[in-house]
This record gives sequence, C-alpha cells and structure tokens, in this order.
Amino acid sequence: MRETAPQGYDVREFFKKTYLFQAWELFPGHATQGPKNVVEHMRRLKVPERLDGLRILDIAPWNGFFSFECVRRGAAFVTSLGPDDPDATGYNAVRDLLEIQNCEYMRSSVYDLSPDRHGVFDIVLFLGVIYHLRHPLLALDRIWEVAASRLFADSPIIDNQVVDLTVSEDQRKALIAAGRDFHQLPMAYFTKGAESGDPYNWFVPNSKAFRDFVESSGFVIDNYFDDGGWASIGSTKAARSFVPGVEGYNPHAARLT
Repeated sequence: MRETAPQGYDVREFFKKTYLFQAWELFPGHATQGPKNVVEHMRRLKVPERLDGLRILDIAPWNGFFSFECVRRGAAFVTSLGPDDPDATGYNAVRDLLEIQNCEYMRSSVYDLSPDRHGVFDIVLFLGVIYHLRHPLLALDRIWEVAASRLFADSPIIDNQVVDLTVSEDQRKALIAAGRDFHQLPMAYFTKGAESGDPYNWFVPNSKAFRDFVESSGFVIDNYFDDGGWASIGSTKAARSFVPGVEGYNPHAARLT
C-alpha cells in the first residue's frame, strides 16, 4: 500500500467529480472531507487497531475508505461488496492510487451473500446500511452465514430525533418528549423516502430495536455506543434462536383438521 502522495497530488482535484461521504487521510497531509470520519467511527466501534492476517467483508463501502483503512491495519484480504458503480464512487481510482493489491470490489447485494459463493470472513463491517434496506433482518441473516467471528454495525437512531421532515416544529418537540417513554420499546420508523429527504431510506430504528435486530440474528453485543443520533455496535457471532425457513412456526398452535 502506497504511503506517500505522488508529486503534485491535490486531493480536491482528485475528487472533484466524486461525492465524498467519508473523511479519511489518504496520505500524510492529504485528507478528504465528509460527514463520516472513518478512523473515529472505527474507534467508536472498537475495531482492533491491527487486523493482521484477517479476512474482512465491507458491505456497501461507497468511497471505500473503511475497506482501505482495514488494509492499512494489516488485513490479509478485503472484499468490498455493494450495488454501486466503483468508478462513480471513486473506489477504483483510490485503490489504484494507493496501489492496493489485496482488496476487491464485488458488485452485488447483501441479500445474495452465501458462504459457498463468498466464503467466510473474520470481520464484517455493516456500516450505515441497515436503514437503506427494505429487508434489514434478511440482510443480517445473510451476514450471519458468512461471518466467522465479529460483526460491526452502525445506524442512525430515532431516540432523540425526528427524521420525518414533514412534521411541524411543535409536533417534533412533542414526539421527542414522548419518546422518553415509548423508546423503552423496540421500534423503527418506516419511511417511503420523501418524509426523510432520502428516497433510499426505509426503516430507521431506535436504539433498542437496532440492538434487538442484531441480537435476534445470532450475534452477542460486546459494546454499544450512541451519541443520541447515531449508534455503533460491536458483536460476536453466536447461535441463532430460530431455524431459517420456518421461523415463527409454532408446533403447539391450534390448526384446522
């Protein structure tokens, strides 16, 4: 992995046609600007400082900086998987710039994950994705199947904010006040997109629902952090409490004969 910038390198010029969501230092003194700071988020998640010899799966990597930070931390191989064009997001350009050889992009869906096709991974990064999915629990079930050990996930949460932009300020204040009681229950806000300003949003959980999503899919939460608006979870794979394909089946329920 290249550690020094090419002569005359200008980070702003390099990314002038790229939407940057992730803030990360490519080379000393050459950092991108964006709302999601890669190193800070990995610190909150408690991702190890060294990943030597580990296989990593980074789901929906966008600019790819979380994937490349894993390479910087010594990962043996990183698979970045997502539906986006890696040329449009800058992923391919940055990988080539950094001369990274042990990181590949697979243009695919999280719903298609399988150990037969993709293998298994020591660490799975599932960052800023769950609220963009129509089937978040199915995605977590697929992740469980390819996870060998650790899952790190994060998401916005609704405990102290109202993501629906169509409500009045008075309604917003009332909902936040009421949330002190009803957010003791696991719940998620369903949006068709227009209400939250992003047509690719579907379910935004509260803190309890986010944790329950992860635990119900067969992971034990090791650490949890939230700042009131965004939550981070570090977890370890464990046994699932259901049989895939027949979840919800009650053998004692009354049936017509």
